[in-house]
Amino acid sequence: MTGVMMFALIFDIGYLYVRREAIKQALDFSNMAVYKEVDTGKLADGKLYINETPGQNTFLAYLQSNLKLDGSLNPLPGSMASGQVTVVSFEIYNQNELPATDSTGNIVEEVSVHSRIIMPVQPVFSGLFTSVNLPVAITTDMPDGVLD
Repeated sequence: MTGVMMFALIFDIGYLYVRREAIKQALDFSNMAVYKEVDTGKLADGKLYINETPGQNTFLAYLQSNLKLDGSLNPLPGSMASGQVTVVSFEIYNQNELPATDSTGNIVEEVSVHSRIIMPVQPVFSGLFTSVNLPVAITTDMPDGVLD
């Protein structure tokens, strides 16, 4: 019985690690989409600037699509989430705000988009009894080719 319990625990830890990496990748892709909102008027003057409100709207739209969430960030069929996802922080760091520190305490020195969410996930074995809130955060620098 102890062996079965250890197997279940190890399996769930591995499962949560894989899920966290998939969520982190989806969050990274949502951050990258924000670079569509670069202010072209300021870019013509040689300044890289991302507009905050359109950037946040783009982030939320891509987050919903990438994680299969509805407009209230609740899971749709096929989502990895087992409950409502919480956006803890969303920050755009433009040139005039650098250097800065993101919500996880890391120094930001380049134009970047930072986001942090908490997503409830249902593990395979222990998920019969509870869900786990996975915190995921990532700071995404501007991808190559955005300004080409």
